[in-house]
Amino acid sequence: MRRALGTPLLFPSPSLLPPNPPLRCPSRWLHPTPPRRRSFYYRQSRLSPENVIDPLTKPTPIDKALLHVVSVPIGNLKDLSLRALDVLHEVDYIVTSDRPATRTLLDLVQIPSQGRLIHYAHSNTRATGERLVELLRGGRSMALVTTSGTPCVGDVGAGLVREMQAHGVRVTAVPGPSAVMGALAVCGLTSSPHDPGSAPTEDTASGSDPDAAGSKRGGSNLFQDGSFFFGNLLPSSQGARLRYLREVVGRAHYPCVFYELPRRLLMVLQDIAALLPKRRVYVVHELTKLNESLHADTAERLVQFYLRQEAQVMLRKGQLVLVVAGAGPEEAAAWLEQEARRRRKLRRNVKELMAARSAPPGPSSSDPTDPSTAVKADQKLCKAKDPSRVSLKARRRILLRRKREKLIQDIEKEQERLRMNMSINREFAKKL
Repeated sequence: MRRALGTPLLFPSPSLLPPNPPLRCPSRWLHPTPPRRRSFYYRQSRLSPENVIDPLTKPTPIDKALLHVVSVPIGNLKDLSLRALDVLHEVDYIVTSDRPATRTLLDLVQIPSQGRLIHYAHSNTRATGERLVELLRGGRSMALVTTSGTPCVGDVGAGLVREMQAHGVRVTAVPGPSAVMGALAVCGLTSSPHDPGSAPTEDTASGSDPDAAGSKRGGSNLFQDGSFFFGNLLPSSQGARLRYLREVVGRAHYPCVFYELPRRLLMVLQDIAALLPKRRVYVVHELTKLNESLHADTAERLVQFYLRQEAQVMLRKGQLVLVVAGAGPEEAAAWLEQEARRRRKLRRNVKELMAARSAPPGPSSSDPTDPSTAVKADQKLCKAKDPSRVSLKARRRILLRRKREKLIQDIEKEQERLRMNMSINREFAKKL
């Protein structure tokens, strides 16, 4: 039987069929498409849309009698996490140190704030803390936020968390943006000891002296351990700031991170340039915002940069994070050698003192540990005309006193120079 041209073939021709079709499925060859095998796609096709739950749209369960420490954006509103949005929307109360700023943030993300904000600051920590503990014990849910970033990092929230833990209230974290971690990330100063090229090397120092400068704590892994130090704000007083930089930052082999105010940046950089001239300093300004900037150099060159007029205009407002790099291998080795000498000297002095205490006193000798006796002996030795009669210990004492006096004079000269620089900078700022 012939068919007209263009007429569709409804049934296959007998010549196209196999000679012996399978008996278990006689209609298989009449189906237009072969059936799908039982694959993963076949099983998924049976699921209805209402049975599929997107983890990003799944609501976050909010436990009662629980304090949520919620991180908020430091500049870019899109940094607010989905979980933070759910928590801020579902909790009963929101504890903050700045209600206007928190109300503005909640209005931007369309979360109601009427009657939900509780002010917590240094002035009312005790009364407000007791009230918050009672609310949480009564079955209320609560969130702790700060003006920007992660709470309890350099603000009053840490005291509230300690009080909650002391009363047995559970505290959980909702992680998010942090200016400290963001600044460290863009500076690239911290690394893991497991990174290639940062593996610790074997100590090549000979000897078993625990006070040796080449001990294992001064090896290459000292600078690749990924640690850092966060000091919040530097002291406002110049003398206290200089002591802090010399005793804490000067001895640190790891990066030191500080929050800083724009109006104090020049003074802080001048102090760092006077004490740590070789250290590399990173100034991170307006992190995650439209005018974000990062300037890295020595403190002296950064002072010259920020004295320019365009830099002064840039620093009129905003938030700053100051990162001071750790001591290099040479600087750290010199400090370790100095500490080793100090420990050896201290051990030698202790041995001499113990020997003097254990020695039997003579009939006409006084107690060598008596401070008045030591002062009188020192004065007598200073008045001696013949230097050959002065003992080696007395010479060392006189030399140390002269070094101490010279150090005090040098510090006074340096402070005078810093005061002159500050006065010059103030006059220059007035002209701007």
